[in-house]
Amino acid sequence: MLKKVATSLLWLISLPWCIYTLLAYLLGYTIVWEHWIAGFIMLSIPLAQLGCLVLFVAWLCIRPTRSVLPLVILLVGWPFVLRTLQYSPLKPYPKHRKASELKVFSYNVCGFSIPQDLENIEKRTKLVDYVTNFDADIKCFQEFSAVWLPSNKNAYEIVASKNGYRAFDTQGSIYNSKLVIFSKYPIIKQKVKIWPDYGQSNGYLYADIVLPNDTIRVINVQLQSMGIRVGRVARAIDDYNKAQDESKDILRSLKRGFIAHAEEIKEIERLIDESPYPTLVCGDLNEMPYGLVYGHISDRLYNAFEEAGNGLGFTLNRSPRWVRIDNQFFSEEFDIKGFKTHHFDLSDHFPISAIYELKSKKKGL
Repeated sequence: MLKKVATSLLWLISLPWCIYTLLAYLLGYTIVWEHWIAGFIMLSIPLAQLGCLVLFVAWLCIRPTRSVLPLVILLVGWPFVLRTLQYSPLKPYPKHRKASELKVFSYNVCGFSIPQDLENIEKRTKLVDYVTNFDADIKCFQEFSAVWLPSNKNAYEIVASKNGYRAFDTQGSIYNSKLVIFSKYPIIKQKVKIWPDYGQSNGYLYADIVLPNDTIRVINVQLQSMGIRVGRVARAIDDYNKAQDESKDILRSLKRGFIAHAEEIKEIERLIDESPYPTLVCGDLNEMPYGLVYGHISDRLYNAFEEAGNGLGFTLNRSPRWVRIDNQFFSEEFDIKGFKTHHFDLSDHFPISAIYELKSKKKGL
């Protein structure tokens, strides 16, 4: 009798759980509802899938015929799994690239101030040296800052001295820029917009860059920060009221972020749709790969990690860590040769790079 009751309860849990997971898939696949509530639902996709996996295993042991339902739900959402986990043995990251290939580097450098060690000049110098000498044709930075180093030079001057052409947002002067693009090749046009937000410097910067055989558009973007600091909740775990307040702050930040992203992504979509050139989008989306922003860009461009990444590709170097919010996307004119997340840990993000090659243009008959 007890077993029968337990089985019935498990089935009552399974049905609504699977229905909820399907709803989350529907929102993620179709982007039919752009309300902030939809943002929370899409954010829960990994947990919903994990629950389906647990239900599948449980039913496989108890009543195998009922395991079919959670299995089907998992298979329907397989593309979301591939946004998190990839294996690309046919596209290993090349040690060397051909002259016709383009290496693109993207990094949120957190103002060259290591969050847990703000006064460590040695680490700051090491980070500036790393980004200056990283071998790439195009470098896109978010939260760039022209901090001064013991050499009496600032980060902007040092990086610029070895990285050719550049585009930057002009918040008073280049030394206050937060979004910067450095290019080995000439930049013929640039445009920037900084969005009003909650104390951050979020916006977009694009540059039209003339390569030897074509012109491309590179869009460097940082969307509104969600302001999630899980560590604060963990540190307050012994104080129930404080932990509760921190949790509420996270939820409020997420809500603000979802609302902001719904507006910001419209402008990024327009830049992509109106681009007269092959297009790359790089930057810090401040959103996991199941949300509104990722879905809209994926409708237009390919994601570099999904096409050539390996492993989990997490890019956040602080709590909650197990997320990928930094991305590169590319238009169909490109072939991707490799993608890599570099675990260089002197910022609160990890840098990413990808190698591309423009496809040969078909000649008219």
